[in-house]
Amino acid sequence: MRLVATNVLNLRKHVVIRIGSGDSIQDVCIKVADQVEPYSTKEGFERIVEQISHLASENAVQRIMANLRTMAESGELPIFLDEGGVLDSDGRLQEPLQAVLGALTPNDTAYLFLVSTRKPQQLGSIAIPAIQLRPLKDSDTKRLIAKLAAFTNLQPRPKPAELSELSEYVAGYPPSAYFAIQQAKHYGLDLVMREKAGLVQFRTTVFLQHLQSLKIDPKQQEAIKLLASYSPLPFSVISRVLGSHLEEIHDPLLRLIDQALVITTEEGFYRIADPVEDAALKAFGYLPDETHKLVARELSSFLDSSEMEIPRLELSRVMFRAASLAKDAKVAQSAVHLADDLIKLTEKSYHARRFGDAVEFGFAAVNERPTNQDARGYLVRALIQEERWVEALAHIEELRKHAPLREVYFLQGFLARRRGNQKEAIHAYEESKKLGKRGAAISRELAVCYYEINDHDKAAQWIKKALDQHGDNPYIIDLWAQIATRQHDEPGARNALRRLESIDKPVFFHHRRSRIELAFGNPKEAKEAAVQALNAEDRPPFEVVSQLALCEIELGNLSSAESLLNELQSKFPNVRRDVQTGLRCRLEICKGRFANALNLLDRISDKITVFYKKLRHDALIGELKSSALKDVDRQLYEKEIARLALELTSEADPFDSKDIGFISFDI
Repeated sequence: MRLVATNVLNLRKHVVIRIGSGDSIQDVCIKVADQVEPYSTKEGFERIVEQISHLASENAVQRIMANLRTMAESGELPIFLDEGGVLDSDGRLQEPLQAVLGALTPNDTAYLFLVSTRKPQQLGSIAIPAIQLRPLKDSDTKRLIAKLAAFTNLQPRPKPAELSELSEYVAGYPPSAYFAIQQAKHYGLDLVMREKAGLVQFRTTVFLQHLQSLKIDPKQQEAIKLLASYSPLPFSVISRVLGSHLEEIHDPLLRLIDQALVITTEEGFYRIADPVEDAALKAFGYLPDETHKLVARELSSFLDSSEMEIPRLELSRVMFRAASLAKDAKVAQSAVHLADDLIKLTEKSYHARRFGDAVEFGFAAVNERPTNQDARGYLVRALIQEERWVEALAHIEELRKHAPLREVYFLQGFLARRRGNQKEAIHAYEESKKLGKRGAAISRELAVCYYEINDHDKAAQWIKKALDQHGDNPYIIDLWAQIATRQHDEPGARNALRRLESIDKPVFFHHRRSRIELAFGNPKEAKEAAVQALNAEDRPPFEVVSQLALCEIELGNLSSAESLLNELQSKFPNVRRDVQTGLRCRLEICKGRFANALNLLDRISDKITVFYKKLRHDALIGELKSSALKDVDRQLYEKEIARLALELTSEADPFDSKDIGFISFDI
């Protein structure tokens, strides 16, 4: 597109404008005006934003068109990059874009290019010429692999049959071809062919391997982490946030640009390259809380002190997001933000498993965009994770008014699953599929449901589908590890674990490693991994702390376990209460305080699970052996123990017997 626009249309400057899910026509107008309309001070910028925010929709469209024509006259190519605001999930134009494109006349002097990862559907009366960039054809993929093998002097060269087999796994994606040949050069072609499943469309893994192979020094790592979290940023802000002198950060940034990991914007700011944003965070970790505050403060100082005739909007929005995550209300209120910033904060907080933050940002987002599917959808998910069932259900019903039914049924399934009603969840997910829900998410969710009702074969079938659809998703790989563990498939579980190591955050990789080591009878190794998981984050999630407590109980370190359970109760008072009670119960059993354990069991809400029965069985046996009971009570206990033993024989898997159970709590 850049080549054609430069050579044919003589538009030599390329202006990328990112259109987000929550952008109204006024927001689009602000983004375009920020690139065209002159101002040099903070006050001038804020005046334009305030003025456009109060425009009627038709006036906003007229202003957009006037600015697009000005850009064409100046030799500038406007590119709308779809970040959820150009096409909806069905490939239809979003309303703001319909209005803009509808205002273009056949002989208009304005040009507008759209870039989206979604395939556009029928656009009604609006005729848009489209070019779809598809994966390489199979024959071209084979030629690429063969040329790369020759270029790197790979010995022996792949035979025709091997080229065909590798081509299938490269899946028409050139970076995967490079990765396959790099691996063959390093490990030998025979080994790569035997382990070729590791090449399955690993988009993220390819970039992770690339990042790790570059041997990036600590200064570069810090710069990548910063820019992967906040882009774009001025050079001086990067330097101050990283605590480096300008000359110290100059060379590392140059090397990152040479390696195509960082790009410079038209304004001279620095931005992470889009394809490596997520991979960079997974490779090098996330920013500590204090850095969010530093970014917000330094950007605030930069914008207040600068009189610059360059766009300010993106920097102000970055400042708002940083200040919001830092809980710095003063700086956040001084920043210009758009509704899409709140939606992105909701989504990112949810994926970072900071569910309380996701709820807070989600409520703010739906307040500004009540009909936005992404905002309310992530709010519902976060409310479910926080076990705020009634609120989640109310927002699902609200979503029903303006979202496709397939999404409503999907969220109903998620709510039912998290509440422990797996059959209801399966029904809802099947309804969602009938209505057109596709992709790895629903395959993963069905795998979880069948996993939790101990239908391991169906769980394995669905997780295979999810892996085929999205083989570099850490949640899917993690579930694969859990299913393999439940099937007593230690090689499969460890294979999944190796794959998880390269694509998930260290905290979650070590947590899963701990679960696997404990399941296969290695409590010391399980504790070691649990400690690594705990130390990997400033605010470790509930699952990580509870797993370490479980390891300490298993090893007999009861005082340490009790301290961890007290920490859980203090930090997560309303989270996984049955799990917390179950852990307390197991601790009391280990201490020989069986009556206390039986009293605790009365607090567990779900008394039909295998794990409740196992705990009650063990507590009753202990009480029977250690206490002087009346004959009538002894007989009742003996009858209940016999009944529970019979039920556990038919329901329970001895493989899980030493686990507190609640294996599903960390899915």
